[in-house]
This record gives sequence, structure tokens and C-alpha cells, in this order.
Amino acid sequence: MISLNTDLKSEPALTTATVINGVVSDLLAQHQIDGVQFPEIVDLAVVVTGLGMLQSNFEFVKSVGAFWDSTRWNVTPRPFLDRPSLAYAYAMAAWTRDEKSPSWSSQLPNDIKRPMAKSLKYLFKTSDCFFDREGSALMIDRSPLDWLNVAKEDSASRQIVGLRFLQGDESYAKEQEALLLDRLQSENEAVVLFAISAAQRLSVTAPQVVDELRMLVTHRNNEIRAKAMCALARLGVLDEATIETASKLLESKVKYVAYSGLLALSTMESVPEFVIPPANRGFNRSLQACDYEFVGLYAAAFHRWLDDPQSHFENLLQENSPEYLEIALEALQKVKEELVGIG
Repeated sequence: MISLNTDLKSEPALTTATVINGVVSDLLAQHQIDGVQFPEIVDLAVVVTGLGMLQSNFEFVKSVGAFWDSTRWNVTPRPFLDRPSLAYAYAMAAWTRDEKSPSWSSQLPNDIKRPMAKSLKYLFKTSDCFFDREGSALMIDRSPLDWLNVAKEDSASRQIVGLRFLQGDESYAKEQEALLLDRLQSENEAVVLFAISAAQRLSVTAPQVVDELRMLVTHRNNEIRAKAMCALARLGVLDEATIETASKLLESKVKYVAYSGLLALSTMESVPEFVIPPANRGFNRSLQACDYEFVGLYAAAFHRWLDDPQSHFENLLQENSPEYLEIALEALQKVKEELVGIG
């Protein structure tokens, strides 16, 4: 709770921004707006109502979560909008009001003002946005064929929304496969990400789609290659080349990329010998960084791969890193207990 005697005086802007956020949240709840439970939706509403200027001067999100997946915002929502998202929200707010050069934008911080101006110019040039600024109702309750047709449109934003809501239907299975293959080959990286998400969600294992996913695990974009690797793992279509790529991802300094490699390899009952050295190095790095989440993931993986993971840990750590051996063995014991509990 904010103390009006102290916090309001010491942080008046932050306090006012907090009150605004609460009022807008309450307004959304009163009108039974879907998604009010997601902090990002409230932040968007604050911007759209014209009350977001104060909030823009505070940076609440320094980095996204370790395993952040931008296509699943409603499953793992961020606590606040990050700076690029705020910039786009302001651009949309101006665009919907037909403001090509809004005077208020000069008060925005530079890291929001510049991308906001770029996005606003793009919106006025292309109108590429699923939101209808003319005020027409946006129907989310559509048939599988409707969403398939939305995903076929030229607009990148409509492609993304269509892929987001694409539904499995045997009547259109071949059309969906052809669409997914085309979108996986898109030059728009956001479209590719949502195409990967749709292929995984709909359990599409058509050979051409799987081949394209296997190509994407070497993409220059970290999120795309990590997401493609996770999709292949969850679809159960890892091949030898993908397994080798997954072992290389374990060496990545980008945490969610390393996670995707480990997730993929962890689905296997056993792994080729070439996987063990990079896994050992990744396990050591996790221990040294006291990253107990990753330590647990590695312990579970070794338990799955090896007949005697305890001996492996002892051989790996006893001589050079004895201080970490106890942590490793505790993590292994926890894995065993969890498996017994599940059984």
C-alpha cells in the first residue's frame, strides 16, 4: 500500500502512474473487458486512454524471462509492457485518432518516441493492423475456414492473427499444411514465429513442414531457432542433424536458446556420445552461476540419459569442483523423488 505521507512526496510521478494504472484496471473490470487479468492489457488501455505519459518515464522491464516466448503472451504474460511494445502502443493510439504528428509525442522518452514515429509512419502508409480503426467489431469467434482465410491475407498483422487462432480441421488439413509451409518461409520473422507456434499447436508433422522446421533451427534469429527446436522436440520429430544442432545450442550464451537445446535433448531416452561433453560444460556453467533452475534441468536430463548419473557427477566434479558436487547430487535426488511422486 502507498503511504500518502511519504511515497507520494518522494515519488509523486510513480505514485500517480500507479493510481492511474489501478483506475484503468478497475474501469476495464467494470466493463467486463476480456484479458483484464493480463498486465499488458491494462498497460495498453492506459496508453489508449491517453493516460500513459507518466508511465512511459519508468522502465519496469529490463529483460524478458529466461524462456520467454513472444507467441504465447497469454500463457506467460510480462508484468509490464517493455519499451518497444509501449512505442507501438502509442503509434496505434495516434493512428486510431488519425494523428499523423501528435504534439504529445514530443514528451515521450527518446527510446519510445523514435520507434513510435517509425511505427506510426508505417501504419499510415500500410494500414497493416488487425485492429479496425473505423470502429467495426472484431470477431474472434470465427470458423476454422475463416481463420485459415485470415492467415492467407497479404497483411502481416492479419497473417499473425490468423495463425494465432488457426484451428485444426480435417476438411482443410492440406490447405493448412500448404499455408504453414508458406508462412514458415516468410521474410517477416514475426510471421515465422507464429507459424512455428501453429505447427506445434496443431501437431502438424507433414514432411515438408517438418523439413522447414529443421531448417529454422539454424536461423540467425535466436527466438526463431529456439522456438523451432522446441517445436521439433514436442512434435517428436528430432533427427540426427537436429540432435547435433541441439547439442551446439547448449553452448549458447542466450539462456532461452540453451534451454531449447536442453529441452529437445531431454525428450530422448539416450543421446549420442557427442552430446555429453557440451552437456557437461553446460551443467558446470549452471553450477558456477548458481542457476538452480538449469541445474535441475540438467540433472533430470542426465538421469534420463545415463544408467548411473551419480557416478557421472562424481567423476565430473569430485576432482576439480568438489564444492559443486553436493549441489549436483541434491538436484539428482530431487529428480528421483519427483519421479517417484509421479509414479
